[in-house]
Amino acid sequence: MFASNIRSAVGTSLTAARAVSSVQVRSLATVQRVLSKSEKKLRKTEKKKKNIAFKNSVEAKKEKVDPVLGKPNNMFIQRLKSEIEEPNVLIHGYEFNDVDKLLYGAKQYRLEQLKQLNSTEDILQATEKEEQMKRDILFRILTLRNADNEEKQKKLRQLAVSEFQRFEGDTGSSEVQAAVMTVEIYNLMDHIKKNPQDLLHIRKVRMLTQKRQRILRYLKRDNAQKYFWTIEKLGLTDENVHMEFNMDKRYMDEFEIWPGRQMVKLNKRENEEIKKKRRLEKQAIRKALNSHAASNDGVSA
Repeated sequence: MFASNIRSAVGTSLTAARAVSSVQVRSLATVQRVLSKSEKKLRKTEKKKKNIAFKNSVEAKKEKVDPVLGKPNNMFIQRLKSEIEEPNVLIHGYEFNDVDKLLYGAKQYRLEQLKQLNSTEDILQATEKEEQMKRDILFRILTLRNADNEEKQKKLRQLAVSEFQRFEGDTGSSEVQAAVMTVEIYNLMDHIKKNPQDLLHIRKVRMLTQKRQRILRYLKRDNAQKYFWTIEKLGLTDENVHMEFNMDKRYMDEFEIWPGRQMVKLNKRENEEIKKKRRLEKQAIRKALNSHAASNDGVSA
C-alpha cells in the first residue's frame, strides 16, 4: 500500500516536470522572431559572398601548373638540353675520347712514315698542323650541336632513359615511358609555338599528354613512392595527372602558348575581371614603390 503510494507520487512529479519543460520549449519557440523574406534573402546573399571569397582564396593559393609542359624552368629538361650542347658530345653514339685517340694514332702513324722517308723538319711541322686541322674539322662535323633535330631528339631520349631506368636496359617501366614522352612533348611544343596552324602536331601533343596521364595514374597505383618522385622530377603535379585535359583554345590562352594572341573571345564580365585584376596589380606595385621611396628618404635623412 505504502509502496504503491510512493510510485504514484513519483509518477505525478515526473508528469508535472514534463509539462513544465514542454511549456518552456513552447515559450522559447514563440520568443524567436520569424525572419522576413528580405532578411532571409540578405542572409543568403551574405553567405554566398563568403563562399565565393573562400573559393577564390583557395584557387589563388593553388599553384597553376601547365598540364603539358609542367612547371616553368624544369631542371630535368634544362639539364638534358645543356648536355647535348656540350662540344664533346658526338652524334651516332661516338665517344669523344675514342675518336680523339683514333685521330691521334693516325697522326702519329703518318709522322712516323715521314720520318722513315727522312723528311725535313718543316715538312713534319706542316703535316702536324694539317692533321690538327683535320681533327678540328672532323669534331666540328661530328659534334651534336651541329646535328639536325632528329639526331638531337634521339640523344635526348637516350639521356632520359638512362636517368629514369630502374636497371640497365630498362625501356618499358612507367617512369621511363613518361620521361621519354615529356622529351617528345617539349620538342613538339617548340614546333607548335613557331607554327600555330600545325593542327597535326597539336593533336599529337594532346594524345601524348593524355597517354602520359594514363601511364602515371597506373604508376601511382603500382608504386606511389616512385610516382611522386617521377612527377616531381618531370615538373608535374598530382592535379595535372588526374585532371580532364583537352588541348583547346582556353588552354592556349591561359598558359600563353602564343603571347599576344587571344583564341577565346571573352564576355563583358570576364573582361571586367581582367581589368580589375590589372588595376589591383598596378596599385600593389605603386604602393610598393612608394613605401620603398619613403624608406630611402628616411635612411638619407
